[in-house]
Amino acid sequence: MKNEQIAKIKKRLLSLRDEIRKVIDWRDTSQGGDGAMDEIDQANELIEKEMGFVMSNNMMANLKEVEEALDRIERNRYGKCLHCGEEISPKRLEVLPFARFCVPCQEKMESKGY
Repeated sequence: MKNEQIAKIKKRLLSLRDEIRKVIDWRDTSQGGDGAMDEIDQANELIEKEMGFVMSNNMMANLKEVEEALDRIERNRYGKCLHCGEEISPKRLEVLPFARFCVPCQEKMESKGY
């Protein structure tokens, strides 16, 4: 992969990291309404909290993936499959800039339930 392609992807990953952090910070600082609530309001608030928890967990996982990709760039290991060591196709990295595995290895892992 060319240095200019990696630089472009790094810029995209940094931007993505910033956006994920903003969402996580917003979720952490937003609060539910106070005051008296009926059962429906309480149920709705509980559902919102559970959905927020799932979203936060997904965002944290995404943040970790992005930060690991940035680390691979810094260590000159970006774009190589962590399983077989072969190059990950540039098209795959365009779509999923934090991809850790080439398509064949990813498919093998998914078929085994990983």
